[in-house]
Amino acid sequence: MIKVVILAGGLGTRLKPITEATPKVMIDIGGKPLLQRTIEILAKKGFKDFVIVTSYKKERIMDYFGSGESFGVKIKYVFQENPKGGTADALRYSENEIKDKFLLIYGDNIFDPKAIDLLTDKNKFYDGVLCGREAQNPKNYGVLLTDRNRVLKIIEKSENPPTNLVMTGLFVLPKDIFSAIKETRLSLRGEYELTDSIQILIDRGLKIGLAKFKGKWLDPNNENELKEAEKFFAESPI
Repeated sequence: MIKVVILAGGLGTRLKPITEATPKVMIDIGGKPLLQRTIEILAKKGFKDFVIVTSYKKERIMDYFGSGESFGVKIKYVFQENPKGGTADALRYSENEIKDKFLLIYGDNIFDPKAIDLLTDKNKFYDGVLCGREAQNPKNYGVLLTDRNRVLKIIEKSENPPTNLVMTGLFVLPKDIFSAIKETRLSLRGEYELTDSIQILIDRGLKIGLAKFKGKWLDPNNENELKEAEKFFAESPI
């Protein structure tokens, strides 16, 4: 089974004051930290080898999960020492831990476990796979232009998105992503965007597939969305 990289260093600024003392990934969702929910879902799917990229209040995460043994997994931590901004910058710190394809997850996302099955099934046919779904507010995300389940272009946070199919925080990526990150330039938002790095792979000719699903996907950034997340886990057999 391939390794899992979880990005867990975000500040969670939109959830202040909660995140002034607690990393977003450690917010309690129905009795468990959000990151624990993610790890348990993946462990049940057979993933046992984790790399967690930490930064903000990393001790809270490391003290809670330790080696991962108590959760039936193995966890290696890497520290984002000098954050430059953006998901590509965060991911680059995990390079030394990755030898082949890997599963990447944004640690503050909540998703239907069926998305993992869909992603890994599609992985057999492509160099990498992005998990996408239709969204009501596509201008807040990276929009995907596709052809026959192959991703052709990613448009990051467009004011006039050409489609409502957006990229979620679930991926299978090749090790080549790290060389693409080295070529990635600052975006107009002043960040190193993972979408730009993936576009570099596409432009090189790598086949990046789309795993499209209709299940639950949340990136909770306010109290209502946190309540929705609690409801999801309360009603789910996860």
